[in-house]
Amino acid sequence: MASGLNKTKRRIVSVKSTKKITKAMGMVSTVKLKRYRDVFDASNGYSLEIAKLMAELFQQDMGERTHYASYNDGVEGTLYILFTSDLGLCAGYNNELFKYTDKVLKPGDTLMPLGQKGVNHYQRNEPKGVTVDLSLAPLGLDPDPAAVARTMQSLKEDFNAKKYRNIVLIYTHYVNSLRFVPEEFQLLPVDMPFERKAEDDYCPKIMEPDAKTMIHMLLPEYLASLFAAKLTESKVSEQASRRSAMDKANDNADELIEKLTIEYNKARQGAITQEITEVVSGAKAQQ
Repeated sequence: MASGLNKTKRRIVSVKSTKKITKAMGMVSTVKLKRYRDVFDASNGYSLEIAKLMAELFQQDMGERTHYASYNDGVEGTLYILFTSDLGLCAGYNNELFKYTDKVLKPGDTLMPLGQKGVNHYQRNEPKGVTVDLSLAPLGLDPDPAAVARTMQSLKEDFNAKKYRNIVLIYTHYVNSLRFVPEEFQLLPVDMPFERKAEDDYCPKIMEPDAKTMIHMLLPEYLASLFAAKLTESKVSEQASRRSAMDKANDNADELIEKLTIEYNKARQGAITQEITEVVSGAKAQQ
């Protein structure tokens, strides 16, 4: 009986120790979530505005249209850039990304994972007929703007060389603190919705230089800002997922501690009752 009590007591101590860790990780995730959310809110406005501007420029490009508005004809295979996390313990964050990516990948495509979890996963589970390119991995999940600009320039040159039919980001869209879903965003060719205003038909904007020239001038900035914005949104989703996972772990720990405490008290009461019974029985036997 004593060994059973000690075993239950050790389990309670172990669960309490684990709860301290999950509680600390939850607090860290909360702080990081706020920090990344602030960064995302501050930068997302800029990326949305430059996206609107690019959409208008492509709408005004009426002459010999730029090739950045169309797919590379005769080229098979899409380049997918996948944003995952470096660390685990974030519930189904990475698994949802993997399931989504596996659905969209097809033979002839190229996958560039960014984030250690994605790199490790696709090194072990390379999809059939898909090229896994790890050249983006050294960029990391907290790249400086200059590194992002160089990466976007390299991708733009690959698109110009018709290495890929199109280039797509797979990231996690942040809906709210409890919901985040994998989504795609096409970097190249540029395909941004644009609502044409009625006055544009009879009074079109005068652009100097022309729209095509401005597109080529602003494209590197557009690519870098959208890449950084989607990466930051993915990190917001990761931290929200980790905080949610740690909150659930804390709740489970509380339930388990309560269950073990009841079990311990019952066993302890049973041991005391047995000892009293033995004492009483011994006293009666001596009478």
